[in-house]
Amino acid sequence: MRQTASVPTDNCLAGLPTTMRVVAPGQDLFSQGEPCGEVFGILSGWVFLYELLEDGRRQILHFALPGDLLGFQADRRASSFGAQALDRVELCVIARATMIELARRKPDLAFHLACLFSNDESLAYDHLTSLGRKTALERISTLLLELFYRLRRRAPQAGGEMLKIPLTQTHIADALGLTPVHTNRMLGALRQKGVIDYGNGVFHILAPDRLFAIAGVDPATCAWGSMAGFAAQRPFATA
Repeated sequence: MRQTASVPTDNCLAGLPTTMRVVAPGQDLFSQGEPCGEVFGILSGWVFLYELLEDGRRQILHFALPGDLLGFQADRRASSFGAQALDRVELCVIARATMIELARRKPDLAFHLACLFSNDESLAYDHLTSLGRKTALERISTLLLELFYRLRRRAPQAGGEMLKIPLTQTHIADALGLTPVHTNRMLGALRQKGVIDYGNGVFHILAPDRLFAIAGVDPATCAWGSMAGFAAQRPFATA
């Protein structure tokens, strides 16, 4: 589905010659091994980036949310990863060549893009640390906090500690290098501790400070906490 896109004014693609596209759940925006000639700005919905191994195993690299930019590859070579819609996704789309030309002519746009990519790089470093050094319980706690903070940054007026996500336990497992069975066990442990509750795609963070302590993160220094500017709103507690 394509039509002229109505892009929010705080989106870096606002005012640019974009079209709108709607992608159904389970469909790829672009696929691993194929060149990507377009840049996608997410207006609504969730997308995950993934890499498939030869035997079919999947590693989820990142969960992209409204306001994120995808597909801006360094060159025209085949993409080393794919991007798939988790739910119904609305996108504003611009040709990669057009985006590059506009970035050359508009320093403000080029700087905005550099900031976005720097944020993505910081998130990737956080993910690498989580996968390489944290326990399963710490990884899951960190992911829930990251998603909560990133969503709240986009909707600061939303109240409560509720996180509505279109993820299955298999998605969480594939993002954290765990099995679905172990993921289910760790989520159950967090629920038993009275830290979270969940059901029907909705997570309730019942004890945020305890979840921070279990995750072992400080929102003032981690990529998603400092980006959201929440450090002053919810100080890190170690007990």
